Amino acid sequence: MTQPSLLSRLANQNLSQAEGQGQPDPGGKPSDKMGDRFISAGLLTAEQVEQVVARQQSARIRFGEAAVQLGFLSEQDVQRVLAQQFNYATSLTPNPGMTVRLAIASAPFSPEAEAIRQVRSNLQMQTAEQAGPGRAGSSRSIAIVSPNEGEGKSYLAASLAIAFSQSGQRTLLINANLRASGQHDMFGLAPGVGAGLSSILAGRSPLTPGEPVPGFPLLSLLQSGPQPPNPLEILAEPVLRNIIQRLEPDFDVFILDTPAANQSSDAQVIARQADGCVLVARQDATRLDDIHQTLAMMRTAGTRMVGSVYNAFDPASSRERRRSLLRPWRR
Repeated sequence: MTQPSLLSRLANQNLSQAEGQGQPDPGGKPSDKMGDRFISAGLLTAEQVEQVVARQQSARIRFGEAAVQLGFLSEQDVQRVLAQQFNYATSLTPNPGMTVRLAIASAPFSPEAEAIRQVRSNLQMQTAEQAGPGRAGSSRSIAIVSPNEGEGKSYLAASLAIAFSQSGQRTLLINANLRASGQHDMFGLAPGVGAGLSSILAGRSPLTPGEPVPGFPLLSLLQSGPQPPNPLEILAEPVLRNIIQRLEPDFDVFILDTPAANQSSDAQVIARQADGCVLVARQDATRLDDIHQTLAMMRTAGTRMVGSVYNAFDPASSRERRRSLLRPWRR
């Protein structure tokens, strides 16, 4: 079944007002007509477009919905062309080397992706309020923390990094979890490509802006690098903050992934050097006592808590998942 949220984005793309739907623009310019875009993508023929338009007119439905009903296109075909039309970076667009499995990239019009965008919007408002006068438009850094491993912290960090880059902001995702590797596998990248954060913090590698993520032109990833024997010491203030400040001319947003807060003090040290901190808890997994302990640790460290995310990852309960997945609340 097609998703109304997707098809509503095809509003005002009424193809019945133009004849010769499959004809290219005489001037050789890309056409704004949806039918021409599907023809250019090799997904529809001119004859099929005519049939789709006829169904669209008779049933009073959207072009994409009519094409899916006729069996000419799949829902993913419609999503992919729609993403291309609005220059919206996703993993739906064919791109060699890109194997992103995050919903914000692979299912950009799903309820989960919409929840990620809502979290992004809340963070933009919160950080703008806390930035104060004179800092509008400046770079901002956000640390993502959770009490324990397996609560969705790294997933949220990667998803938010994509979401910020999709909104036109140059984004750097920093894997500041020096106790375990990660993040690169979410983007289909090889581990240890280029200088890692641990090597930069230790002074063994020059500062680099990370590596670009294929398919997302405004997103870069700075991997954690080799696991050091003393992660807490090399993360100590103000080294990480200085790195972020030196990279500010190149990026608008910094998202920092962190180790589990209740298993080491790394998360406190990292969050202190960011502009804000987001706490992640997972339904039926995170204990309330652990949440209180993490909040107390962050406040003792002087971090700026900008909000929390309730990660209700429960595939077996689709209705509850749609209702509460990644439900944000502001302090």
